[in-house]
Amino acid sequence: MKRPPAHPPHRRRDGSRTRGRPAWADTTRSPVSPDSKHESGRCFGYDGCGLGTPVERRRQPEFGSEVAFQIDRVVFAWAHLEALANAFASVGLTTDYGGIHTNGATHMATLGFGDGSYLELISVRQPGQQAPVWQRYIATNGGICAWSVAVGDVHRIGDRLRTLGMPVDGPRASIRRRPDGETIESEIAFVGAEGMGSLHPFMITDRTPRENRVRTSESASGCGLTGLDSVVLAVPDVEAAAIEFQRVYGAGEPVDIDADALPGRTVRLHGEPVAITSPASADDWVAGRLRTYGPTPCACLIRSSSMAASHDRLPLTEPTRFGHQEVAWIDSETLRSLHIGIVPE
Repeated sequence: MKRPPAHPPHRRRDGSRTRGRPAWADTTRSPVSPDSKHESGRCFGYDGCGLGTPVERRRQPEFGSEVAFQIDRVVFAWAHLEALANAFASVGLTTDYGGIHTNGATHMATLGFGDGSYLELISVRQPGQQAPVWQRYIATNGGICAWSVAVGDVHRIGDRLRTLGMPVDGPRASIRRRPDGETIESEIAFVGAEGMGSLHPFMITDRTPRENRVRTSESASGCGLTGLDSVVLAVPDVEAAAIEFQRVYGAGEPVDIDADALPGRTVRLHGEPVAITSPASADDWVAGRLRTYGPTPCACLIRSSSMAASHDRLPLTEPTRFGHQEVAWIDSETLRSLHIGIVPE
C-alpha cells in the first residue's frame, strides 16, 4: 500500500493547512436573476451540440471558493472523428454530431449525461489539416486531452488568476453553428503554462442558453450513466501539482489512495472531482503519456445509477480499487486506451 510522507510540506505537523483560500476567491458576486442562463450553479461549456434541456445542478459557489471545480466536459481527440464515434457506438454509446467549430478546421460530437456534463470528441474535418487546438493529440490518436469547468464570469476569474501569476490565454469568443442552424456562443479562457486545458482546466461562460449546447444522449442514459464523476491528471510530481491546485484554486488537501489501474502514486484532492497521479517507473503507460504530451489528463470516471445495467450493456472489466470507490473500466479494443471508468453514484 502506498503511504503519504509523514509531514508533507503543505501541512503543518498538527495537520492544519498552511494555505487558506486564494486571495481572489471572495464570494462577492454580481446579482443574478432567477431565470438567468449564466448562473454558476449550471454546467457550462463552449461548443457542444445541444438540442435538449439539461438537468440543473445544485447551486454552487463561484469557481475558486469552497467548491472549486464542477466538471463541464472531458475532451477526447482523434485523427478521424467518425472512427472514434464508431468506437463508442460499437459498445452501445452512440454520440450526437455537433457540427463544425468556428475555426473551420475541426468538428465534434458529444456524449451527454443527465446532469449536463459530457464527453466531447474532436478531430479535424479533413486528413492532414492542422487543428488550432490539441493538434498533437489529434495527429496521434491521443485520446483524453483536456477538461473544462464552468464559471459565472470568465473575465473576472481570469483577471484574478493573473494576479496570482497564472498565465491566462483569453477570454476569447467562441461561436458555432449547429447542424440545424442554431448559433452557440460562449467565452473561454485557457489557464496555465501547459495551456488548452491539459493540466489546469479551461474555463467557460455561456452567452447563449446552456440547453442549446448539449443534450442527454439516449445511449448514455440507457446504460445508467448519469454524469462525470472525476478526472485523473498525469504529472511528474504529485506533491507539486497538488500544492499548485491548492494555491491557485483553494482546492482540498491531497489524500493518497490505492488505484489499481494507475501504476504510481495517486492522490485525490479532498472534496474535489480531481485525482492526480505520477509514474511508478520510466516504462509504465503514465510515463509514456507524459513523454509524449507533458502534464495531461489520463483518465476520467463516469457515475452510474445502476452498475448492473452498466455491466449488462457495456464491456466492462471486473471492478478494481480507486480509493473508497470501485471502478469498472470500459474494455474494448479502441476505448481501452482512453481509460474511461464507471463508478457507482
